[in-house]
Amino acid sequence: MSIELEPLGTLTVEIDHQTVLRDTPQGGRLVGEAASARWEGERVRASMVGHAGHDWVRFHADGSVAVDARLVLRTDDGATIAMAYQGRADKAPADGGIILTAPTFETDDERYAWLNHVQAVGKGVRTGRTLVYELYALR
Repeated sequence: MSIELEPLGTLTVEIDHQTVLRDTPQGGRLVGEAASARWEGERVRASMVGHAGHDWVRFHADGSVAVDARLVLRTDDGATIAMAYQGRADKAPADGGIILTAPTFETDDERYAWLNHVQAVGKGVRTGRTLVYELYALR
């Protein structure tokens, strides 16, 4: 059995503010707030709603990180999509770590109901305050 990848587009996130907790009992934590986000794909074009985007990054003792992010997006034609993704990077994205993620989606709009059944994967890189992810649906 093989897995196919169907392109979903590019998600670009501009980071607004970051709060760092350096030494919690579970390790270091960084909470990033998105200033904006834009998803550009063949079937979906959407932007973040207000300030509804946060990324909770956990720093591990070996230098790797775990990502837990949430965004609320509104499509150009008015649908609302909640996007959540978890992932890993071998080092902090600010230090050049490549982020591998597994996004899922929720919507109540019939035009985009197909997203409710998608398990996606993504690969992202950070340059300055910009995160860029290439997203794919697993088939």
